[in-house]
Amino acid sequence: MTTKSGECDVLVVGGGFGGAYAAHELERRLPKDAGLRVVLVAPENFFLFSPLLPEAASGTLEPRHAIIPLRELLPRTDVMVAHVTAVDLANKTAEIHDLNGHSHQLHYRTMVWSPGSVPAVLPIPGLVEEAVGFKTLADAIWLRNRVFHQMEAAEEVDDEEERRKLLTFVFVGGGYAGVEALAELESLARDACRIYRTLSIEQMRWVLVDAQPRLLPGLDPRLAQYTLYELRRRNIQVHLKVRMKSCENKRVVLDDPQVRPFDAGTIVWTAGQRPNPMTARIGFPLDDHGRIPVDRYVRVPGFPNHFAVGDSAAVPAPEGGLCPPTAQHAMRQGKLAGRNAAADLGYGHAAPFRYRNRGLSVTLGQHRGTTQVRKLTVTGFLAWWMGRSYHLLMMPGLARRARVVTDWTIALVFPRDVSQLGQLGRPTPLVPEARHEGAPVAPQSPGTTPSTP
Repeated sequence: MTTKSGECDVLVVGGGFGGAYAAHELERRLPKDAGLRVVLVAPENFFLFSPLLPEAASGTLEPRHAIIPLRELLPRTDVMVAHVTAVDLANKTAEIHDLNGHSHQLHYRTMVWSPGSVPAVLPIPGLVEEAVGFKTLADAIWLRNRVFHQMEAAEEVDDEEERRKLLTFVFVGGGYAGVEALAELESLARDACRIYRTLSIEQMRWVLVDAQPRLLPGLDPRLAQYTLYELRRRNIQVHLKVRMKSCENKRVVLDDPQVRPFDAGTIVWTAGQRPNPMTARIGFPLDDHGRIPVDRYVRVPGFPNHFAVGDSAAVPAPEGGLCPPTAQHAMRQGKLAGRNAAADLGYGHAAPFRYRNRGLSVTLGQHRGTTQVRKLTVTGFLAWWMGRSYHLLMMPGLARRARVVTDWTIALVFPRDVSQLGQLGRPTPLVPEARHEGAPVAPQSPGTTPSTP
């Protein structure tokens, strides 16, 4: 079925940091009485505040508090939960498929392209079949449930080899996502072990594999070294300058001859991101990494009234080179795209991208972390607190900030909630009554464990 959706003045593709903040800036700059229409197309009806994703996975933060409803954040924007399937750049027309299977032909005057990224998958035997990513809120909830599922299964196993496999967690990728996810989940498991009769943290095996010679690229080398020390202090095995050769049937084989192949119950792939595949199909020129080159005004050269920001764009950094794919850069790029798109419509003046990195923060669980603010480096509890404070300031909405602060305060005073919520989101099937004499038919349980990836 095809429906006509007419025209809009600005089409924003993507509901992440780049797209959401572009639309937010447009609402701020376009007069309410101007009669201009802004449409934002995103696959979900919420904006994920991704810096809080590791804490949502570990249970320190209620997962719902790491997201902001797009309609609440953007009251003057037409939000469409849908996918852009084709774009005619010459005629400025986009084809959009919504949740009902309807196709919309939308004509726009200006477009902001920010569909984000997807995990960069390498041709490693077994990777697609056995590993999971850490990119979305669903990934975070799944991994939390997976930790408890494996611990529950191990509690009932007497065979040490099988228990060892169940309790082995491998993370591939030593960037920010991989380090924070591993550190937070290991901290969760460490706390949870206290309530199990036969399990201890010493029986668990946490492994981090990275092909680079150091962790956390872009961070001060001293902080990267501190992070390595902190992880190893907790008996987390860190293998640097090492690649995973295969993981078929969850049998992990590394290219380090000193590490014998081993079985892992859970494998998490966090080794990089690549631009959303749709970026390569709409007709923009691309660089060697599949990103759209833009100028200092985040405009796509040769395509008037088209902007690109976030992970799918190669944005020049003021200090030289290109901006890293971080949330703080995507946020500022999105704001600038909104400002310059408003200028194209006759409201305000365009400006170049001037944001310089103010610092980086990494949470390591157990109230510890590392923080870099320009040349200042901080570790431990103070770094953890500084990083949280910065994320809190960046979080839009007073009510959302209050919820996050409440979660953090409760986590400081009370033990973690170690409930496994794998059944949530799965409806219980209805079973007809037995037609014959005898025992009644028992309802079929949908299962309380996450499916094996």
